[in-house]
Amino acid sequence: MFSQPVIFYPHRRNRNGSFDSICLTCFATIANAETEMELLEHERRHFCKPSTVSQRAFDRRILEGKEATRVTEAVG
Repeated sequence: MFSQPVIFYPHRRNRNGSFDSICLTCFATIANAETEMELLEHERRHFCKPSTVSQRAFDRRILEGKEATRVTEAVG
């Protein structure tokens, strides 16, 4: 029997004392709450939207392509 990996959502404390929960797969901020306990329900219900994940990958490829062009122009 295989065990499922534990999904971990890091929490970031904000300047105003509230907390953000971040998904390490899609890098979305899942929720913002006054206490870390309030984040748990949002984390249980979270699922990554394929459009968000694929859009980030597309944006990264475009950015990397532009960076490569700039380096070529600077050298050439």
